[in-house]
Amino acid sequence: MTDEKRSDAGQSTGPPTEHVPHPNTASQGKDRYLVLRAQDGDIDAFGKLVERYQGRLFRTAYMIVRNRHDSEDIVQETLVQAWRSLHLLRDPDAFRGWLMRICTNKATSSIRQRQRRATDPYDSEGLESASILPDTTSTAAGDPAQSSEVNAQMEALAKLLASAPEELRIVWVLREVDDMSYEEISQTLNLTESTVRGRLARARSLVMRHMKEWE
Repeated sequence: MTDEKRSDAGQSTGPPTEHVPHPNTASQGKDRYLVLRAQDGDIDAFGKLVERYQGRLFRTAYMIVRNRHDSEDIVQETLVQAWRSLHLLRDPDAFRGWLMRICTNKATSSIRQRQRRATDPYDSEGLESASILPDTTSTAAGDPAQSSEVNAQMEALAKLLASAPEELRIVWVLREVDDMSYEEISQTLNLTESTVRGRLARARSLVMRHMKEWE
């Protein structure tokens, strides 16, 4: 075989493989751009970050504190603190985890404060708000019957999680509701990944034991 043939044999004859970025990577790149702009004082850029994350923040806060008004306050306080402290964020790619850490810290603080006073009744009205806020992942928005079923399941789930230990509830919400990776959760809660996996396994076991009630 000649050198030329060896060269041809080592080349792929198929079409070049196009690299498709992972959705999370693309989203992270957009966050980075907006964060850098916002750190330079661009209020509109921060407004776009708010639009991207306010629905997610609300759902996360609600599933932890289970009260619409408290959740709205937590979201507002989270965004205010984020704007004031944004210049301290050294890695723009870490914005999502950083923002969720602020939210979960405020949500857990709200729970502890509530435990020192009379506990508010369960607030099912908040579920409707969670389903209509931006960035919702529900596919039932155009089907009232399906939307009602989803809200009923969410209500049952929220009641179930209300009985779970706080540390299990938070890990479950961040993983199953916010779709955060184990690494992101560990960074957000300042835990080891093994601890996160252990708590998540216990939380999932608790949820699975009650799944038959929703079938």
